[in-house]
Amino acid sequence: MEEFRKGWRLVLAAATGVGLGITGLTFYTLGIFIGPLSQEFGWSRTAISSATLLTTATTMLLGPVVGRLVDRFGGRRVGMLSLFLLAVGLVGLSRIGPSLASFYLAFGVAMVLGAGTLPIVWTRAVNASFDRSRGLALGLTLTGTGVCGILAPPFTQWLIATQGWRVAYLGQAALVAGLGLAVVGLFFRDAAGTARAGRAQLSSGPAGLHLAEARRTRQFWGLGIGLLFASFAVASLIVHLVPMLSGAGIERSTAVWYASVLGIAIIIGRLGVGGLVDRLHPPAVAATVMAAAALGCVLLALPGAGTLLVLPAVLLIGFAAGAEVDLVAFMVSRYFGLRSYGEIYGWQLGFFALGAGLGPMGIGRLYDLTGGYGPGLGACAAGFVVGAVALGTLGPVPKHDGAEAVCPQAG
Repeated sequence: MEEFRKGWRLVLAAATGVGLGITGLTFYTLGIFIGPLSQEFGWSRTAISSATLLTTATTMLLGPVVGRLVDRFGGRRVGMLSLFLLAVGLVGLSRIGPSLASFYLAFGVAMVLGAGTLPIVWTRAVNASFDRSRGLALGLTLTGTGVCGILAPPFTQWLIATQGWRVAYLGQAALVAGLGLAVVGLFFRDAAGTARAGRAQLSSGPAGLHLAEARRTRQFWGLGIGLLFASFAVASLIVHLVPMLSGAGIERSTAVWYASVLGIAIIIGRLGVGGLVDRLHPPAVAATVMAAAALGCVLLALPGAGTLLVLPAVLLIGFAAGAEVDLVAFMVSRYFGLRSYGEIYGWQLGFFALGAGLGPMGIGRLYDLTGGYGPGLGACAAGFVVGAVALGTLGPVPKHDGAEAVCPQAG
């Protein structure tokens, strides 16, 4: 555990940055705002949940750009500036209405301002600082979203219930600017140390594939396809879980509690999968977790599903949600190395974001058309199955990041 003795502060800061970023706080609490915004402005669930497409567009368009900036200049500057700007964007969200366009505009601006909080920024430093325990270190880093999934929904719901949704957005802004900047500023350090050292690494190391070389491998596209379908299912279930359970006759307060349970399961998934991929065949681990999540969707879809079925279903889905982003960071570093980690991760995060953006909107549309979540749960189960097949057939994973080891099969 020598790596953790030296690097625990880095992991703590990276986890904070991930949790308070645009793939953490704003994503995991969007579902909490659906009811209040719909009630005040009359917007449909489809319209509100479609805001995830703005996160998708930001990630797809700016992810590779952010990755390149991190490869060149390091994550500390990028991350701290973007945390501050994200807080500004959340203040803007508190001023929306009554036009739906104002919501889309403010949400989109917040996503662009917060693009530098994407996991690319935080995981590169962790990858560079850990080798033997890399999977577990990444799992701990990405538990930031799980902690967010536990604490942010009840915190946001409490603010909405006592002060209104506008104050809830202001409370989130204060959390990002206060806690986020303090922890990252104190503890997050890039492995390269300086921007100059980061630029030197681009020409002399670390080992691995360039983006163009990675795109010629079947692993690059297999990983992307698996992430697209899996994230479609995961994002749909995260965003719609509270209204889904409420619509099934479960009290809203209990449904919010289940959302917190989902966050606990995400943490368990992060840590469990992180530890397993250090020891077992990562594609097999990924396939097993995704197949189990498909079973969770089936359990939720059963007529009259009560606590005895809802609880294990939420846990299985949470394990998958905990695994997917962890697997992206780990597999990109192991299959392709760290030479162009940021850019390659940015592309893979684009696949992930596309599925995450289409999923909540598509499931919301199915609900509006059918009046229930049954068809949407079927679509989520299918997404998990496709993800299990695509990720489970990636092939052998190199054990080290040496140039000789980073040679996935082309074509």
